[in-house]
Amino acid sequence: MPMISIKNFNTLPFDKKCDFITVFADYLAHRADDGHKYYLYHLNGYYIEVIYIPSHKRVAQIKAFNSPKGLTPYLSDVNIDALCL
Repeated sequence: MPMISIKNFNTLPFDKKCDFITVFADYLAHRADDGHKYYLYHLNGYYIEVIYIPSHKRVAQIKAFNSPKGLTPYLSDVNIDALCL
């Protein structure tokens, strides 16, 4: 996997971001809110959120972040029951 920093990822053109996500990122979770679908990926130590608008049938935004605060919307869907002994 090519190492690309979050700074360099954020400077890529939209289509190249899509390529990196498709080929190299690990899918983690998804959620829906306010008519949008959000997909969370992990790549090289940071997270990428892809925002898709079904009514327009297009990706509206791709944003990379490394702050745990960005994971908050996904926490309600995390189930750790299997980890508890």
